[in-house]
Amino acid sequence: MSEDTGRISSFWLLVALVLGILIVGDLTRRMTDARRMERGAQALATQVTALESSNVELEGKIATAGDDASVEAWARSQAKLIRDGERLVVPIPAEEPSLLSVEAPEPPVKTPTMWEVWLALLGVG
Repeated sequence: MSEDTGRISSFWLLVALVLGILIVGDLTRRMTDARRMERGAQALATQVTALESSNVELEGKIATAGDDASVEAWARSQAKLIRDGERLVVPIPAEEPSLLSVEAPEPPVKTPTMWEVWLALLGVG
């Protein structure tokens, strides 16, 4: 009987060891996933903060874009619109006379003959 009890207790010990290893592996995987999710949440929080600040800036631009004074300023500067009785004056830059530079022609390059090339390669000439 004692041999059966020893065999049974070692069996349960082996089962408990295998279950313990599986549980530790699962906990490790869960901790790794949790760390990855925390890093992702921090990155998203940073992105949300940047988008909120740009949203506030764009809302300010929208508020000023509807103002009559800013619309008129844009119409005069960008769209070149005028009121009745006004004249649009667009200055045209004067053309600058371009100086033609005459470059001296390069002297013609003398091409060596085949015999001169062979002699130079052989080190004779």
